[in-house]
Amino acid sequence: MNQEKPNMIQAALIGGVFLGVASALPILEWVNCACCVLVIGGGVLASYIYLRDYPKDVPAVTYGDGALLGIFTGLVGGLVWTIVEVPLAYLKLRLGLGMDDFAEIEELLNDPSIPPMAQELIKSIVAGGALSIGIIIIVAITHLVVSVIFACIGAIIGVVIFQPKAPGELQTFVNPGSPPPPPQNTPPEDYDRGDLN
Repeated sequence: MNQEKPNMIQAALIGGVFLGVASALPILEWVNCACCVLVIGGGVLASYIYLRDYPKDVPAVTYGDGALLGIFTGLVGGLVWTIVEVPLAYLKLRLGLGMDDFAEIEELLNDPSIPPMAQELIKSIVAGGALSIGIIIIVAITHLVVSVIFACIGAIIGVVIFQPKAPGELQTFVNPGSPPPPPQNTPPEDYDRGDLN
């Protein structure tokens, strides 16, 4: 009798914490500029942990299972990413780093092509400084959306890579109408030399 599939929570927590912490660290965060590699990596890690000790008498993991695992991983990762990044951003400001960002925002607000309504909205968000509630909410939503999408991709890739293959899936597929291939290790003296004349 088939057992139920194991719980995904532990794998999602580990993959999500990796995703969030690695994405928030000042040096590693730039790696995400290359197609969100760390976020995808969190999904792949979650799949690896989930499938590492996967029972053999349980139905195989589907792509849908991988996507669900990716959603859980992305939700955890997005929250961890925000929780780690906010204090780091505060520390960065206290040390006087990252002030160029504010100068760019001020220049943007002075651009006459931006509608006054949009300028007022940006001013109200930035009014509380880098860590205003508005900015934290926008950052958190952005992290959650990015994490869920790319962790899903990573988890599905992980299912493809780490899914244990059934013995029948490992066989070479041959066209049913074609003759069987010749033996690979046949010594030359076993061939009929009369065909060479």
